[in-house]
Amino acid sequence: MSTCRKIVNWRTHLKFPDEAKLSPEANDLIRRLLCNVEQRLGTKGAHEIKAHPWFVGVEWDKLYQMKAAFIPEVNDELDTQNFEKFDEVDKQMPTAMKSGPWRKMLSSKDVNFVGYTYKNFEIVNDNEVPGIADLRKKSTKPKRPTVKALFREEADSCSAQSTQGSFLNLLPPQLEVSKRGESESL
Repeated sequence: MSTCRKIVNWRTHLKFPDEAKLSPEANDLIRRLLCNVEQRLGTKGAHEIKAHPWFVGVEWDKLYQMKAAFIPEVNDELDTQNFEKFDEVDKQMPTAMKSGPWRKMLSSKDVNFVGYTYKNFEIVNDNEVPGIADLRKKSTKPKRPTVKALFREEADSCSAQSTQGSFLNLLPPQLEVSKRGESESL
């Protein structure tokens, strides 16, 4: 059974083996994160998690100034050399995914992430990240115009005699509108 399913079904699958050397604080932290949302640690804010006994001694306000215990070596923002590598094994793929249109679209690695979405907006919106600005320029996906732009285009195409400059100019001619904007006839 996948780790995801075990987490989702924590009531039946959350068991700590006797040989696991977990401190009581670590055990409590895990149990308070994998529980009903009403009792979940952090539901009322990050301060709950920061105050948990497992984090005693962590100086949260100085965290960014402290030297990291491990600094991974990375070549660029897409470098995955520090992540564990898993063999592609088709037997992990659910049988429903082995046939039909899914078979062509998903690899066994992809199946593990069906239903998950992650977007790192900091990187996507940062033009200083190498390649991001180029990707934006190359994007062939047509952008949807805003309502404001649609009205602006329509207003530009209206006759030049219109000077009021509001959405009222865009109403059909059969709908007469007074200067106060109230409908006189329908």
